[in-house]
Amino acid sequence: MIFRIILIVFMVFTMIKTFPALAARDVTQIHLEPGSGLWSIGMGLRNGTFPYVGKDKVDDLLPLIIYNGETFFIDGTRAGFHLYQSSDWLIGAYTSYRFAGFNEEDGIELDGMDRNDGMDGRFALTRLTNYGNITLDYGHDISGASNGWDIDLRWGKLFTNGNYRIRPWIGITYEDQKLSNYYFGVNADEATSNRPAYTTNSSFEMRYGIDMSYRIAQHHFVALNIQYSELDATKINSPIVIDNGEFSSFASYRYEFNDYKDNPYVNGSITKDLTMGEWYWRVAAGRHTETTFNKLLRFQEMFKPEERGTGLASIFVGKKIADNFMWLPLEAYVTGGYVRRFEKGLQNDFNEYVLGFKAYFSKFPWSDYVKTRIGLAEGVSYAAKVPFVEREHVEEKNRSASKFLNYLDWSIDVSIGDVFKVPKLKDCYMGWSVHHRSGIFASSDFFGNVNGGSNVNTLYVQCHNNVM
Repeated sequence: MIFRIILIVFMVFTMIKTFPALAARDVTQIHLEPGSGLWSIGMGLRNGTFPYVGKDKVDDLLPLIIYNGETFFIDGTRAGFHLYQSSDWLIGAYTSYRFAGFNEEDGIELDGMDRNDGMDGRFALTRLTNYGNITLDYGHDISGASNGWDIDLRWGKLFTNGNYRIRPWIGITYEDQKLSNYYFGVNADEATSNRPAYTTNSSFEMRYGIDMSYRIAQHHFVALNIQYSELDATKINSPIVIDNGEFSSFASYRYEFNDYKDNPYVNGSITKDLTMGEWYWRVAAGRHTETTFNKLLRFQEMFKPEERGTGLASIFVGKKIADNFMWLPLEAYVTGGYVRRFEKGLQNDFNEYVLGFKAYFSKFPWSDYVKTRIGLAEGVSYAAKVPFVEREHVEEKNRSASKFLNYLDWSIDVSIGDVFKVPKLKDCYMGWSVHHRSGIFASSDFFGNVNGGSNVNTLYVQCHNNVM
């Protein structure tokens, strides 16, 4: 089984490298049908041509967190709500990440230019028919990058055969002048002798694609999405553009938690799904450390604080979704957290928000006497500001910092009830963890291509169920 999964993932990876691409927003979508209430974790490789002068292509490694509910969903780089469903109509509202930015690190020809990726607020109306689905999708930039909007009309039809799913689609997109000009225009203060100032008009563009997925086994899915977007003449004529279109592709693997016996999913309610069943709360606090994450994984130099005393306090909640993970005796939880960052006057304090998965191993020989757990979490972190320590580390490598980074949590804890012989505290734990943010070694445009990050040593208390 393991060999089979490795082989198929390798085949998908090989296929994607033949379709270099700059991804538009749809290429990273998983396209699940609403309603199961199941969570998935995975990884995807976004690969694309670069339509601008400079480098030829871009590669992007994306962690995937997916939730497939009747009312709420997380799908690739989208998250939102199904507002209305029937046999004929589906209406939704969601936010979507826009992969479109670039900066001078993408080529000396772009020196002095900087365009940020965006975040769209979107509203979609879909008509469901036997001949395919027709979707009208309107979006407006809510990140302050372009302040522009677009509207997309597309048709797609799903074909299934056993474990295979194939969905060809075609669409046309209108972009207003603000959106088009932000990513393809040249401002007067950016003009050089080889790069004159240029202002685009609004644009109409055709897009074509196909989404393919295959279920390897009960929990394991691989997928490959491919699309091509034509560029409007107003973009092609820009002095920073060298291509007439953009290929994009996204190869992904995801593990679906679909066999937990105590899954209490009822009628698509996200509130019930996240509160019923086994859950936990955790409070933690700690200080930044200069120790690398690699050493902390080996429990080396665990308490070597950063001299200025910056740190954090956090509260996390988690919901159990599996007793086993990847054929291993690992209890799995989906977890979300609120973090308050303390900067000790180096800059104002600020908030951080985390969403991820965490797995625990507790099958130690002595756990019948003192239950001991080692845990590892993977997810995404958004900080209202870049922590001062992170900014220092990144600037040393001449790279830009990012508010959005990959999140890891490595922990060890013991049962308070076992240690102090208090049975009612059996499911409360005290322990140590490291709160880690990084850009996956500059391999992800989604995380700002950051090479570096930060580690915070924390001590915590965590209780499961209604121990309080």
